[in-house]
Amino acid sequence: MSNTLYKLTTSEPILPQTRSKKELFGTIRSFFAKKYQELNEWFGIEECKSDRIWYYGTLSLMFFLPAATYVTSKFIWS
Repeated sequence: MSNTLYKLTTSEPILPQTRSKKELFGTIRSFFAKKYQELNEWFGIEECKSDRIWYYGTLSLMFFLPAATYVTSKFIWS
C-alpha cells in the first residue's frame, strides 16, 4: 500500500509509473543526437563527412595535446 498514490471510487489503486533504464538511455541519446545535428547545421558541416572529421578531429586535438603533455611531464619530473 505504500506505492498507492490515490484510490479511485472503485477502490482500485493507481500505481506510479516507472521509466525503464532503456527508455532513459534512449531519451539521453536522442537529446545528444539532436544537439549534435544542431551543432553540425550551425557550422554548415551536416552534409560533408570529411568536414565533420576535420572539425571534431581538430577539437579533440585541442584537448588531447595539452593533456598528453601534462601527463608526460608528470612522469618525467615526478
